[in-house]
Amino acid sequence: MESNFYAFWLSCFTRIPLPKLWKCIQDVGGPEQFYKSKESEWKEFTQAECDYIHHMKQRKDILKQWRELQEKNYRFVSYYNNEYPEKLKELTDAPFGIFYEGREDWAELISKSPMVAMVGARACTQFGSQFAYGMAQELGRHGVVIVSGLATGIDGAGHRGCLDGGGFTLGVLGSGIDQIYPKEHYGLFMEMKKRGGILSEYPPGTKPLSLLFPRRNRIISALADFVLVIEAREKSGSLITVDFALEQGKDVGAVPGRPCDTVSSGCNRLLQQGAKCILSPEDVLEELSERFYIKNPEKNVPLVKTDLGLAPKEKMVYSCLRLEPKFIDEILCQLELPIWEGIQILTELELKGVIRQEPHQYYYRIM
Repeated sequence: MESNFYAFWLSCFTRIPLPKLWKCIQDVGGPEQFYKSKESEWKEFTQAECDYIHHMKQRKDILKQWRELQEKNYRFVSYYNNEYPEKLKELTDAPFGIFYEGREDWAELISKSPMVAMVGARACTQFGSQFAYGMAQELGRHGVVIVSGLATGIDGAGHRGCLDGGGFTLGVLGSGIDQIYPKEHYGLFMEMKKRGGILSEYPPGTKPLSLLFPRRNRIISALADFVLVIEAREKSGSLITVDFALEQGKDVGAVPGRPCDTVSSGCNRLLQQGAKCILSPEDVLEELSERFYIKNPEKNVPLVKTDLGLAPKEKMVYSCLRLEPKFIDEILCQLELPIWEGIQILTELELKGVIRQEPHQYYYRIM
């Protein structure tokens, strides 16, 4: 039997805590030795757990699944494989293997590049989504890998922004990598398989069960060098990722929100407790620059999508705006245009639906 099969077999275990399983495997000498061992050597386990191991040894469908895996494009990377991320090996409950689909150079990218976990509310505001998109787009341009959970809201915005910035983004699933969840992310899912990566500790065919999602958050935080929270409520699932990150000794940052906004109450609480206050991509890059070489993209290239259909002067004005609101005087001072013309173009951009005005003449991008 191929040596990787034994790690695959262990990846199918669901009823024994991973730290406990790892302890016995290390005692007997490895996954293959554990597969061939006898109950007399399983000192850590209860009788119910021993019965479960016997059951797993007798499951012929696992061998069938292994053979089917070889026939498909899914890559299984055992804990003992050189491609297995070193950051995951630091976990006491490290997966015995991970399933991956996406870019071929993924292992090198996540071993050498700075990685930021971008997490937040599924039911985020439009501003939060656009802020996450712009943040990830700029970080992607600087060679930062964005890792998240491919959920709706902040996760999806971060993945899209990184791809549009020309960066590499990694989605960690709470299901098998053949399960597209949520369904509305079909297009993003397929695009990430081409230009990014999809990763899971669960075998293909594993359904997206609610109990699996909190567990996958430990992988997101373990892979990251910095965890960034954008719009999280007091009891947000994103804070589970923060808890894992703090246990793993990772730095955490949060984007502040207005005190009355419940969607940002979790972020504001994190800031009270000492999280880094993040207002711009530069804040994140500064945190990373002490440990990593930060790629310097071509300067003076405005982050304007080519499909917006803007005239040259409209692009000039649009490039002065960001996802956080900016006062009109600050915008007009950046433009080499008469004040009346700058105001006219702002109005035209607002009518085209690419920017929006808040009270008191503050403008921000929405595309």
